[in-house]
Amino acid sequence: MILRVLVILLAVLTAADAVCAPAGTLPVSKGRYRVPYQNGTTVGANNDHTTHPSSLNRIDLGGRGGGPYNIVAAADGWIRIIEDDNTLWCPSASSSCGVLPTTVCCGRDNPACSGSCRNNYVWMEHPNGEWTKYTHFPANSVTGRGHQVGDFIQGGTVLGQEGRIGFAGGNHLHFEVARPHNGIDSIDGNGFLVDDGDATTDDYNRQNRIPAFCLGGTNGIWLDGTEGIVAANCPADCDPASAPGIVLGAGNVRHLQANVITTGPNHEILSGAGEALQAQTRVVMGPGFRVRANGYFSANVAGCDAPGSL
Repeated sequence: MILRVLVILLAVLTAADAVCAPAGTLPVSKGRYRVPYQNGTTVGANNDHTTHPSSLNRIDLGGRGGGPYNIVAAADGWIRIIEDDNTLWCPSASSSCGVLPTTVCCGRDNPACSGSCRNNYVWMEHPNGEWTKYTHFPANSVTGRGHQVGDFIQGGTVLGQEGRIGFAGGNHLHFEVARPHNGIDSIDGNGFLVDDGDATTDDYNRQNRIPAFCLGGTNGIWLDGTEGIVAANCPADCDPASAPGIVLGAGNVRHLQANVITTGPNHEILSGAGEALQAQTRVVMGPGFRVRANGYFSANVAGCDAPGSL
């Protein structure tokens, strides 16, 4: 019986490391990331992984109560791509530009200039295989700090400022967590994931993962309307043990971490649901553990709130 459970556990961990997922799944990030704003900044969520207008599994964040706001690395990692020499802001309509000239602001309804609109962004690679993306920096706010491609920086290091360059309604941070299929070759010249797929089809690759944060509730999954979270370093401690014995239904996602995680009897992830477990010591699947077709599951052994870990 022990051997059989071990075989099942190993099979699940191997499957969880895959970066492709059938339609309907909701991949959750492997580890929890710090809120990517400088410590002390009050932050809210404008769009979440279900409501983001351009594609799913991304999130829009914004500083609250003033500004300008500094954007920081969400975890230790290497800077792989920097694009921060663009200066044009492209809101949804030209009316949002007010008196700003088209050399500075061009609404997406103005084809004479909107074709020249490009985002400023940074892509970082982390030791756990996940990448993070930070978008809409003002021009030169990243390179002006001396950052270069290939630099290894620690989580919490300031990357640049919150901005609105590119296709944006206003100042905010577009934040993504992804597991690119082919590393940097999965990112095109405009900074977008190649062949990330269409979630409405029956066959697609899902490289993006729903971000889980170390602040903002036990689950760490932020939804549109999350407000008043004060950015800070992730705590290094975790609960002694956890025993989730639940059924996750379609559309439900969660990230759980503890020192030891043992799933309760008949723990089940239904089609369209997703779960990521991160334990400091071990993850044990109890009797009756199931992941249904088109469900997503991952298990990771790493320090609590340490998304950069292997």
